[in-house]
Amino acid sequence: MSLSTRSLVAAAALAAALAALAAGCASDPIPAPVLLTLPSALAGAPAGAPAPSVAASAAPANEQPLLAVRRVAIPEYLVARRVRYRADPSTLAEWPNTFWAERIEIGVSREFVSALRTQLPGWALCENNCGDRAPTLALQVDMVPMDYVRSTQKLQARARVVLSSVGSNPRALQTQEWSYELPASADTAQAHAQAVADLIRQVATATATLVKTTKP
Repeated sequence: MSLSTRSLVAAAALAAALAALAAGCASDPIPAPVLLTLPSALAGAPAGAPAPSVAASAAPANEQPLLAVRRVAIPEYLVARRVRYRADPSTLAEWPNTFWAERIEIGVSREFVSALRTQLPGWALCENNCGDRAPTLALQVDMVPMDYVRSTQKLQARARVVLSSVGSNPRALQTQEWSYELPASADTAQAHAQAVADLIRQVATATATLVKTTKP
């Protein structure tokens, strides 16, 4: 076989290989990324949960005590676009091709405030800006750790809640810690997100009770 003939054969083989590769890629498209959001922390509340008091919520906002809610703190290692879970005591892993649709710390804080507001109908709540009103109390919530353990399909978390006075000499009035272990309904990223929403709702309920029993 001449050199030119061998070259033509090699070129044809290469073209066939590239065509086969292209066909394989065309038949196996890259899946679109999954964009995950936190479910509402209000969904799934017990059916018998008491409704907010109409009399209490009817008071003008400027006459209600004002609670300043700081952003909820979560573990730094969870603050990422990829949805992370606990693989073992010392390592994390990520759900395949799954991303938070928004910053997870923003979503956690928003859902917590939303759930807390329904539990405190006699209070006004403010977050970043309380306007020209002086808050009655300030609230800081830390959810550290907040680990979804995939091997057991459970969310393990601890919430630390601090209620403080506000003014020139603020001081802590109440400090409480609660531990949680919440099961997920399936081995999916969506079930992971739902477990986080369930945690937020339970922490909001416990926090509301604490606020109601704290004297400024």
